[in-house]
Amino acid sequence: MEWIANRPELISALTGLGMLLVWVIYLQVFVSNYRRQLRATLLITRGAGNGLEARCLLSNMSAGPVYVQSVIVTLETAKETLICPATDILELEGEAPSDPMQRTRQGPLASGEIRDIGTFGGLMRHALLGKAAKSDAEFLQSVHSITIEILGIYGSEDLPIGARRCFVVLHKDGHPLIQGQDLSTEQIRKRRERRRLITDLERDR
Repeated sequence: MEWIANRPELISALTGLGMLLVWVIYLQVFVSNYRRQLRATLLITRGAGNGLEARCLLSNMSAGPVYVQSVIVTLETAKETLICPATDILELEGEAPSDPMQRTRQGPLASGEIRDIGTFGGLMRHALLGKAAKSDAEFLQSVHSITIEILGIYGSEDLPIGARRCFVVLHKDGHPLIQGQDLSTEQIRKRRERRRLITDLERDR
Protein backbone atom coordinates (compact mmCIF):
# COMPACT_ATOMS: atom_id res chain seq x y z
CA MET A 1 0.00 0.00 0.00
CA GLU A 2 2.85 2.38 0.82
CA TRP A 3 4.41 1.65 -2.60
CA ILE A 4 1.14 2.59 -4.28
CA ALA A 5 0.75 5.73 -2.14
CA ASN A 6 4.25 6.89 -3.08
CA ARG A 7 3.63 6.53 -6.84
CA PRO A 8 0.32 8.24 -7.64
CA GLU A 9 1.46 9.39 -11.10
CA LEU A 10 2.44 5.88 -12.16
CA ILE A 11 -0.82 4.40 -10.86
CA SER A 12 -2.78 7.10 -12.68
CA ALA A 13 -0.93 6.41 -15.93
CA LEU A 14 -1.48 2.63 -15.65
CA THR A 15 -5.18 3.18 -14.90
CA GLY A 16 -5.52 5.43 -17.93
CA LEU A 17 -3.70 2.91 -20.11
CA GLY A 18 -5.99 0.13 -18.86
CA MET A 19 -9.10 2.20 -19.62
CA LEU A 20 -7.74 3.01 -23.10
CA LEU A 21 -7.15 -0.70 -23.75
CA VAL A 22 -10.72 -1.55 -22.65
CA TRP A 23 -12.17 1.11 -24.99
CA VAL A 24 -10.03 -0.08 -27.91
CA ILE A 25 -11.26 -3.66 -27.43
CA TYR A 26 -14.86 -2.45 -27.09
CA LEU A 27 -14.51 -0.37 -30.28
CA GLN A 28 -13.11 -3.34 -32.19
CA VAL A 29 -15.99 -5.56 -31.07
CA PHE A 30 -18.52 -2.85 -31.97
CA VAL A 31 -17.02 -2.25 -35.44
CA SER A 32 -16.78 -6.01 -36.09
CA ASN A 33 -20.45 -6.53 -35.18
CA TYR A 34 -21.49 -3.51 -37.24
CA ARG A 35 -19.61 -4.72 -40.31
CA ARG A 36 -21.09 -8.20 -39.86
CA GLN A 37 -24.59 -6.69 -39.86
CA LEU A 38 -23.85 -4.85 -43.10
CA ARG A 39 -22.73 -8.02 -44.91
CA ALA A 40 -25.04 -9.76 -47.31
CA THR A 41 -25.93 -13.33 -46.31
CA LEU A 42 -27.82 -15.65 -48.66
CA LEU A 43 -28.80 -19.25 -47.91
CA ILE A 44 -29.34 -21.87 -50.62
CA THR A 45 -31.20 -24.90 -49.33
CA ARG A 46 -33.16 -27.95 -50.46
CA GLY A 47 -36.77 -28.44 -49.46
CA ALA A 48 -39.87 -30.57 -50.10
CA GLY A 49 -38.07 -33.83 -50.80
CA ASN A 50 -34.63 -35.06 -51.78
CA GLY A 51 -35.09 -36.14 -55.41
CA LEU A 52 -35.11 -34.21 -58.67
CA GLU A 53 -38.48 -32.68 -57.75
CA ALA A 54 -37.06 -31.23 -54.52
CA ARG A 55 -37.23 -27.43 -54.46
CA CYS A 56 -34.18 -25.19 -54.42
CA LEU A 57 -34.89 -22.40 -51.93
CA LEU A 58 -33.11 -19.05 -51.65
CA SER A 59 -33.33 -17.11 -48.37
CA ASN A 60 -32.09 -13.59 -47.70
CA MET A 61 -30.70 -13.42 -44.17
CA SER A 62 -29.13 -9.97 -44.71
CA ALA A 63 -30.19 -6.91 -42.74
CA GLY A 64 -31.47 -5.28 -45.96
CA PRO A 65 -32.96 -6.33 -49.30
CA VAL A 66 -30.88 -8.02 -52.01
CA TYR A 67 -31.54 -7.68 -55.72
CA VAL A 68 -31.05 -11.10 -57.29
CA GLN A 69 -29.45 -10.39 -60.65
CA SER A 70 -28.41 -13.79 -61.92
CA VAL A 71 -28.65 -17.52 -61.17
CA ILE A 72 -25.84 -19.70 -62.53
CA VAL A 73 -26.06 -23.51 -62.62
CA THR A 74 -22.96 -25.72 -62.95
CA LEU A 75 -23.30 -29.44 -63.65
CA GLU A 76 -20.34 -31.79 -63.12
CA THR A 77 -20.11 -35.15 -64.83
CA ALA A 78 -17.22 -37.59 -65.22
CA LYS A 79 -16.49 -36.19 -68.68
CA GLU A 80 -17.51 -32.53 -68.70
CA THR A 81 -18.62 -29.42 -66.85
CA LEU A 82 -21.63 -27.45 -67.99
CA ILE A 83 -22.12 -23.85 -66.85
CA CYS A 84 -25.38 -22.18 -67.76
CA PRO A 85 -27.31 -19.07 -66.61
CA ALA A 86 -30.73 -20.08 -65.27
CA THR A 87 -32.13 -16.64 -64.47
CA ASP A 88 -35.12 -16.99 -66.78
CA ILE A 89 -37.71 -19.63 -65.94
CA LEU A 90 -38.09 -22.02 -68.86
CA GLU A 91 -40.09 -24.84 -67.24
CA LEU A 92 -43.40 -22.94 -67.32
CA GLU A 93 -46.51 -25.03 -67.82
CA GLY A 94 -49.29 -23.85 -70.10
CA GLU A 95 -49.55 -20.24 -71.26
CA ALA A 96 -46.77 -17.93 -70.10
CA PRO A 97 -47.98 -15.48 -67.40
CA SER A 98 -48.38 -11.85 -68.48
CA ASP A 99 -46.45 -10.64 -65.42
CA PRO A 100 -42.74 -10.72 -66.43
CA MET A 101 -41.72 -11.19 -62.78
CA GLN A 102 -43.31 -14.65 -62.92
CA ARG A 103 -41.04 -15.62 -65.82
CA THR A 104 -37.73 -14.83 -64.14
CA ARG A 105 -35.77 -15.55 -60.97
CA GLN A 106 -34.41 -12.02 -61.08
CA GLY A 107 -35.74 -9.37 -58.73
CA PRO A 108 -35.61 -7.94 -55.20
CA LEU A 109 -35.60 -10.22 -52.17
CA ALA A 110 -36.53 -8.55 -48.88
CA SER A 111 -34.73 -9.23 -45.62
CA GLY A 112 -35.95 -12.54 -44.18
CA GLU A 113 -37.75 -13.44 -47.41
CA ILE A 114 -37.52 -16.87 -49.04
CA ARG A 115 -37.92 -17.61 -52.75
CA ASP A 116 -38.50 -20.89 -54.55
CA ILE A 117 -36.20 -20.84 -57.59
CA GLY A 118 -37.46 -24.13 -59.00
CA THR A 119 -36.84 -27.87 -58.81
CA PHE A 120 -33.35 -29.30 -58.99
CA GLY A 121 -34.46 -31.36 -61.97
CA GLY A 122 -35.72 -28.23 -63.73
CA LEU A 123 -32.45 -26.40 -63.07
CA MET A 124 -30.49 -29.38 -64.41
CA ARG A 125 -32.61 -29.56 -67.56
CA HIS A 126 -32.06 -25.85 -68.05
CA ALA A 127 -28.30 -26.45 -68.12
CA LEU A 128 -28.91 -29.39 -70.47
CA LEU A 129 -30.16 -27.13 -73.29
CA GLY A 130 -28.15 -27.73 -76.43
CA LYS A 131 -26.99 -31.20 -75.34
CA ALA A 132 -29.09 -33.07 -77.86
CA ALA A 133 -26.67 -35.97 -78.13
CA LYS A 134 -28.17 -37.58 -75.04
CA SER A 135 -31.65 -37.87 -73.67
CA ASP A 136 -32.51 -36.02 -70.48
CA ALA A 137 -32.68 -39.27 -68.50
CA GLU A 138 -29.31 -40.46 -69.80
CA PHE A 139 -27.59 -37.19 -69.03
CA LEU A 140 -29.14 -36.77 -65.58
CA GLN A 141 -27.86 -40.21 -64.65
CA SER A 142 -24.33 -39.02 -65.43
CA VAL A 143 -24.46 -35.86 -63.27
CA HIS A 144 -22.27 -36.04 -60.16
CA SER A 145 -23.08 -32.64 -58.68
CA ILE A 146 -25.00 -29.42 -59.25
CA THR A 147 -23.76 -26.06 -57.99
CA ILE A 148 -26.15 -23.15 -57.61
CA GLU A 149 -24.57 -19.70 -57.65
CA ILE A 150 -26.57 -16.58 -56.85
CA LEU A 151 -25.29 -13.15 -57.93
CA GLY A 152 -26.87 -9.93 -56.77
CA ILE A 153 -26.63 -6.31 -55.67
CA TYR A 154 -26.73 -5.30 -52.01
CA GLY A 155 -27.08 -1.81 -50.57
CA SER A 156 -24.37 0.63 -51.57
CA GLU A 157 -21.81 -2.09 -52.35
CA ASP A 158 -19.77 -1.18 -55.45
CA LEU A 159 -19.21 -4.83 -56.40
CA PRO A 160 -21.74 -7.65 -56.90
CA ILE A 161 -22.34 -10.00 -53.98
CA GLY A 162 -22.73 -13.72 -54.30
CA ALA A 163 -23.32 -17.09 -52.69
CA ARG A 164 -22.94 -20.63 -53.92
CA ARG A 165 -23.68 -24.13 -52.73
CA CYS A 166 -22.81 -27.48 -54.23
CA PHE A 167 -25.23 -30.41 -54.05
CA VAL A 168 -24.05 -33.97 -54.68
CA VAL A 169 -26.27 -36.15 -56.86
CA LEU A 170 -26.41 -39.69 -55.50
CA HIS A 171 -27.81 -42.38 -57.81
CA LYS A 172 -29.59 -45.12 -55.85
CA ASP A 173 -31.62 -47.76 -57.67
CA GLY A 174 -31.91 -45.47 -60.67
CA HIS A 175 -33.33 -42.61 -58.61
CA PRO A 176 -31.16 -39.47 -58.25
CA LEU A 177 -31.03 -38.06 -54.71
CA ILE A 178 -29.89 -34.51 -53.94
CA GLN A 179 -27.67 -33.92 -50.91
CA GLY A 180 -25.76 -30.82 -49.86
CA GLN A 181 -22.00 -31.31 -50.13
CA ASP A 182 -21.46 -28.98 -47.15
CA LEU A 183 -23.74 -27.97 -44.30
CA SER A 184 -23.65 -24.26 -45.12
CA THR A 185 -23.80 -21.92 -48.10
CA GLU A 186 -20.49 -20.38 -49.19
CA GLN A 187 -20.66 -16.57 -49.03
CA ILE A 188 -18.55 -14.80 -51.67
CA ARG A 189 -17.21 -11.80 -49.75
CA LYS A 190 -13.56 -11.24 -50.64
CA ARG A 191 -13.13 -8.32 -53.03
CA ARG A 192 -10.96 -10.33 -55.41
CA GLU A 193 -13.60 -13.08 -55.65
CA ARG A 194 -16.38 -10.52 -56.04
CA ARG A 195 -14.55 -8.95 -58.98
CA ARG A 196 -14.58 -12.37 -60.62
CA LEU A 197 -18.36 -12.43 -60.28
CA ILE A 198 -18.49 -9.78 -63.01
CA THR A 199 -17.29 -12.48 -65.43
CA ASP A 200 -20.17 -14.70 -64.33
CA LEU A 201 -22.60 -11.85 -64.90
CA GLU A 202 -21.26 -11.50 -68.44
CA ARG A 203 -22.65 -14.99 -69.15
CA ASP A 204 -26.15 -13.75 -68.35
CA ARG A 205 -26.26 -10.51 -70.34
